[in-house]
Amino acid sequence: MQTQAPSYAVRPPKRLGGSLSLDFVNTEAWRGDVPQRGERLTSYGEIALWAGHVSILDRAGVRQLTQEALLRPDDAAAVLATALSLRVALGRILTAPAAAAAEDLAVLNAVLARAPTRTGLAATRAGFAWTMTETDPLEQPLWPVVWDAAELLVSGRAERVGSCSDPACAWVFLDTSRNRSRRWCSMADCGNRNKARRHYERVRSS
Repeated sequence: MQTQAPSYAVRPPKRLGGSLSLDFVNTEAWRGDVPQRGERLTSYGEIALWAGHVSILDRAGVRQLTQEALLRPDDAAAVLATALSLRVALGRILTAPAAAAAEDLAVLNAVLARAPTRTGLAATRAGFAWTMTETDPLEQPLWPVVWDAAELLVSGRAERVGSCSDPACAWVFLDTSRNRSRRWCSMADCGNRNKARRHYERVRSS
């Protein structure tokens, strides 16, 4: 069972993963607790909003893709289904890269194959931007996600991906601590909550 979490228009995403692809995996709240698992990507519009919050899209881009999705509802629904399948695959691949399943890699590679090719640079008012081959714009929010995931895997940095020690949370993060000692997605959230729980249990048993 999944519950519907608040819209990204109301509650922006918490960027605790340290990597774009890990933040994408964390778009599902309480990943480790089936009864209270919360889905944030409930529509294509939520994907566009998330992409805006994590700087994949600017405001104009969010509006443009949201309108495009309204004009192409079947295609938008297909991209949403792809995004959800990709999230599951990335959650498994990035937390256990040495044991990556062929079917999960196939999901990642399918999106990578459809992503545009960077062909050069173009001067813009804001500086420089990549020029790219033409692809379906509705998948645009997923391109930086799969590029980031691929870079984590190719560089070996995926070996430093950890999961929150609260099994109900199970959010993922890139552990950049020297001795790989990070335990929580956030000390302010899961860390403090579990610290308070342990204190309560000690007091109750004394």
